[in-house]
Amino acid sequence: MKGRKLSNIEKKIYIRKKILNLLLSWFSPTNKLMVILSCNLDKHIAIYQKNLSLKHKHNKLVVTIFKYSVA
Repeated sequence: MKGRKLSNIEKKIYIRKKILNLLLSWFSPTNKLMVILSCNLDKHIAIYQKNLSLKHKHNKLVVTIFKYSVA
């Protein structure tokens, strides 16, 4: 992640991941707080992956359109 600007969702994922790892040293993974934090982190990761997928599909479409318009 060094060398580039982080998006808002990436910052949220990074912070939640650090908090979760820190709290895991004190609490059990089955603790209610840990489960809530883990679910929240999963939600943000799913949003991030969805955005990456949409961006990839858009870029693939643009390349395909460009390829056929040049030929």
